[in-house]
Amino acid sequence: MRQLLLRTFFCAMGVFIHFGGPFAAETIRLVYSSVNPHALLVSMAEKRGLYAKYGLSSTIVYVSGGSTAIQAMVSGDVDLAQLTGPPGVAANLRGADIVYFAMTDDRMGYQLVTRPEIKSANELKGKRFAISRFASSADFGARALLRRLGVDPKDVTILQIGNEADRLAALRSGSVDGSVFNAPFGALAKKFNFNILADAGVLGIPYFNTGICGSAKLLQKNEGKILNFLRAYVEAIRIFKTEPEYTLKALAQFSRVSDQELLKEAYEYNKTRIPDMPYPSLTAMQAVVDPLVAADPKAGKVDAKNFITDRFLKKLEEEGFVQKLAGR
Repeated sequence: MRQLLLRTFFCAMGVFIHFGGPFAAETIRLVYSSVNPHALLVSMAEKRGLYAKYGLSSTIVYVSGGSTAIQAMVSGDVDLAQLTGPPGVAANLRGADIVYFAMTDDRMGYQLVTRPEIKSANELKGKRFAISRFASSADFGARALLRRLGVDPKDVTILQIGNEADRLAALRSGSVDGSVFNAPFGALAKKFNFNILADAGVLGIPYFNTGICGSAKLLQKNEGKILNFLRAYVEAIRIFKTEPEYTLKALAQFSRVSDQELLKEAYEYNKTRIPDMPYPSLTAMQAVVDPLVAADPKAGKVDAKNFITDRFLKKLEEEGFVQKLAGR
């Protein structure tokens, strides 16, 4: 009955649901909002039976936009979310208790892409830019890159369009003038002769790019479940790094991108960025907190330390989990 209610709720919101692990001891319900190699990890953990291996029955949910994912988590319909930092921080500034306990990338990876005729930042004023949803990572990334180009986000029109594939379709149709993309979609956009005016990867912008979060109350009451989730997640990271042929096939299915050149580019780029132990970075979280606080006069002083914890991963390290995976 609970699964039926969840399915009905999320279908009404226009999301996709997959239930796995039929009779595990505990259910873990997780939502992800981006289709990229980092989000592949939570799907890979399910497809390889890793959640079941560590005593969990998995409910994996895709939604378009980090703000929608946060709403599902705050309402209690899911336990955890794989997100960038901005949606969780924005929710916390409104009174939520979101805490990130893992992170797979501490640099922004977005590329700001425009139609072929738009070749410089001077031409961006008054143009239309596609994001997923307001307060999402795409929204944060688009505004950050516009500012890097010397463009005030107030001088462009920002539209909620959807995920990377939806935004690429809007750009190709001429419905918008630009957007932001993560690999492999940025490279795909380049193949259509679009211009990449700013590349956050080249700029080296600190950013809490992708992490796993949950409510502070849930984390406190479910330590065993969180540790088992992380065992599955860390093992999925090892598979990602050590089984490239399997990972590329999984990434093609997950992203619905068939171009092998683009998939290999995305894989090689991310393989070096994803750490074996995905500790959350305070510097990366601070880079998210500072502009959001600056934009909210009511926020006051906010300590980024309150939004991350490394205690679960430290426990895994203390038990020698990574060494066990490597057979050492």
